[in-house]
Amino acid sequence: MAKRVPDEYTGRTYPVQEDMKWQCREWSLEKWGSRGLLALVLLALLGAFSDGWLSQTTTSNAEGSLSVEHQRIMRAKSDESFTLRVKFATGQPAVLTLGQDFMDNFVIQSLQPQPLLTHASRHEMILTWPANMGKEQALWLTVQPQTAGHFTSTIRLKGAEPVTLSQWVLP
Repeated sequence: MAKRVPDEYTGRTYPVQEDMKWQCREWSLEKWGSRGLLALVLLALLGAFSDGWLSQTTTSNAEGSLSVEHQRIMRAKSDESFTLRVKFATGQPAVLTLGQDFMDNFVIQSLQPQPLLTHASRHEMILTWPANMGKEQALWLTVQPQTAGHFTSTIRLKGAEPVTLSQWVLP
C-alpha cells in the first residue's frame, strides 16, 4: 500500500496552526514586491531619477547655433552640470540670455569660461563673451536647483531661436 503524502498546500494544525490560503497570498505578495523593488533599482541605475542614461539629453534650437546638454531629471540641492555649445556665424560677441525659471530656481555655482560682461535683471541673466569667428565654443555651467518641481527655462543666443528646457527637480 502506498504511503500517504500530505498535501503541502492545505492548512494544518500540527506542529503549528497555519492557513495555507493566506500563506500562498503572502508568498505571491512577496514575489511581486521583490520584482517591483528590482524594477525600481534598475530604473535608478539607468538614471530615471537623476544623472543617467534615461535622464541625459541634448536640446538644440532650430538652426543648430545653440545646443544644451543637460539632465531632464535633477535632485534639489545637488550640483548639476550643463554644457552649452555655441556656433558662431559672425564676428560678433556671443550674447547668451538665461531666463524664465532658470534664474528664479537655480543658483549658479560655476561658469567656465568666465564671461566678458554680465548683466542680471529680475528674471534673466545676460552673459557676453568675446567673438570667436567661425568656431564652436563650449561653455560649462554648474547649477544647484533650490526647490523641487517642474521648471521651464530658456537659454537664448542673441539673434537666434531660444532653447527651451523642461526639467523635473526631485526632492
